[in-house]
Amino acid sequence: MPVAGHVGSDYERLRPDFRVIADPFDPSRRIMLVPAIRPDVSLIHALAADGDGTLLLDPMEDDALLAQASLTVVASTERILSRDDLRRRGDGVILEGIHVTALVELAGGAHPTRVRGTYEADAAHLAEYVAAAREDRSFKEYLARYVWEPDDHAAYLRAVGGTLPA
Repeated sequence: MPVAGHVGSDYERLRPDFRVIADPFDPSRRIMLVPAIRPDVSLIHALAADGDGTLLLDPMEDDALLAQASLTVVASTERILSRDDLRRRGDGVILEGIHVTALVELAGGAHPTRVRGTYEADAAHLAEYVAAAREDRSFKEYLARYVWEPDDHAAYLRAVGGTLPA
């Protein structure tokens, strides 16, 4: 994939698999070519899905591209709809179920990030995460409180305040 913005950065030194070439459309410019990735597993969250695993994804994200490149895709979704209702929505990118390995209905599953049209990002919680991630001890405490201690997703949502930002 061509990536113009990283030419001249440390990527040229740190990633010998990245190549810099003359832009074929403007030879006076240089572009970086980044090789394709092939993730073993991708975790994505959908706006909606049908029972066969077809997903409606946010068009502002690259989740469809990520899913198509991955060997295994585990998806969560805000809600499961009928195939007809999913396709009638028309406000996102459809990813066919053939690309999805496993699907779970999990309202609020993208927290603390946003789901367009459903809930906003939880800025306070994201700030807590960033602060905790600065040191091993505080990050371990964060993981204990929000990942290991809650018994299920409902318990996690209670731990973060019980409601999603509107």
